[in-house]
Amino acid sequence: MGGVDKQATGKNPGLLFVNSKITKPDEVSDEAYTKWYEEVHIPDIFKTSGISEASRFLSIDPKSERPYLALYPLGDLDFLQTDEFRSIPVHHDSIPGSHAIFDFADFDTRYYKFVQHYEAENAKSGQPDFVIAAAFTPTDDEDYENWYRQEHLKEISGITGWRKTQRYALTFARQNRKSAAEKELDEPPKFLTLHYFDGESLPEQELAGASGSEWTKKQLGSMKAQQMAVFKKLSHHTK
Repeated sequence: MGGVDKQATGKNPGLLFVNSKITKPDEVSDEAYTKWYEEVHIPDIFKTSGISEASRFLSIDPKSERPYLALYPLGDLDFLQTDEFRSIPVHHDSIPGSHAIFDFADFDTRYYKFVQHYEAENAKSGQPDFVIAAAFTPTDDEDYENWYRQEHLKEISGITGWRKTQRYALTFARQNRKSAAEKELDEPPKFLTLHYFDGESLPEQELAGASGSEWTKKQLGSMKAQQMAVFKKLSHHTK
């Protein structure tokens, strides 16, 4: 099938990536967390000038360390360094006790710079049903880039349900650990790829087949670090 490269909009495009979990489920339920996110937090974010789109996903793995994923495309990555972004409220009366969400949830927050957007020709609009988040630190950045552009994207684009792939490079990461006893997370991998698919489920056999080439085996086998997770769409919002 194949796809086409698309230019990102904005002067310094990027992505705000927020992977989270509830740390006190006896005090803040999944329903309460979702209500805060959907009815309070995203509307607060949309009051700013720098973010106009938000998507929420849930891991398909019931044992996932951080089951919730929020993605915010950015036209200007520099917005994340502004007082306007830092002033987005993290307190609300719907949150018990201190009213601070950081006391009840743990967030793995990452800032990414845009690298590539590759999508199916005549791709439909709206958020796809699934996203595969694949983060890597390769041994050889140049070979990694060539592998993606010359082979891997063509393989992925031929899989049933594929709609688009977006690639990014990490610029910043933090985790709001509350306890000194908790081990700090390792630095996230250097690059992030988001593969988006439509459908009731993912074509597992086809996806497995896309890892069969010698170049792919070489790349995956030599990674210094890698993280992989699959998420199903919960909601998509635009300003």
